[in-house]
Amino acid sequence: MRSAALCAALIGCAYSPGSLRTTPAGETAAAGCIDLAIERRPDLPGQSVLAYAFGNRCDHPAVVDLARVSVLGRTVDGREVTLAAFDPRHELRAVALDGRSSGREAIAYPSTVPLAEVCVDAAAIAHESPERWLCFARHVPQLATKETP
Repeated sequence: MRSAALCAALIGCAYSPGSLRTTPAGETAAAGCIDLAIERRPDLPGQSVLAYAFGNRCDHPAVVDLARVSVLGRTVDGREVTLAAFDPRHELRAVALDGRSSGREAIAYPSTVPLAEVCVDAAAIAHESPERWLCFARHVPQLATKETP
């Protein structure tokens, strides 16, 4: 009986395809076995932040590589700059995500200029092609407005 309860608990925790959620500012994509949800979070001083959620919809391991993903920034005047993850301890690397597993990560991308838009090649995260670019405008906090009668 104990092993049946453990099995039921483990099955309940397994990743279910299409279950990734994102905010209105986020996007979802699929690359190979990997489902992705990506959103741009509010910028930190001198850094744009992307949040990644990923799940493996296959029964076998699949690669998730947040170290090698291509990320570009666009300035207000339209110039493109290549961005690299802030990873001072070199912790980012390609990993084999077990079948039916999921994970999350938020990564900062430093820039010396303000960025109006940040774009990421979602396919590169799973070493897939062709490229699948998702772009995110700068996160602007909404000010509370007072309703007048």
